[in-house]
Amino acid sequence: MCAERVSEDGEMKGEGAMIFFVAFFVVMLVTFVLPSLPPGRELMGFLGISVAASASAGVPIATLLVGFFNGVAYGVLALFAFLLARWVPVALSRNKDR
Repeated sequence: MCAERVSEDGEMKGEGAMIFFVAFFVVMLVTFVLPSLPPGRELMGFLGISVAASASAGVPIATLLVGFFNGVAYGVLALFAFLLARWVPVALSRNKDR
């Protein structure tokens, strides 16, 4: 049985982590289909990561790394958008109370 983690004010905990991981895995899977999806290759070039032409489970290592970088980048963007969407209504309601 899976118990939900709920804070004292009735909100679920870990929603941001779920948003990040869902975005990470979805973008990583999309990158396998579209390996030219930015910014993965650009980040690898910026960090100076070069990959030999080898494959793991039939997928080139470069595509796996691009997928990882894309997943992290778009996961962080999705998390930021989620947190911003959660914060804006609270901030607006606080301003109305003044």
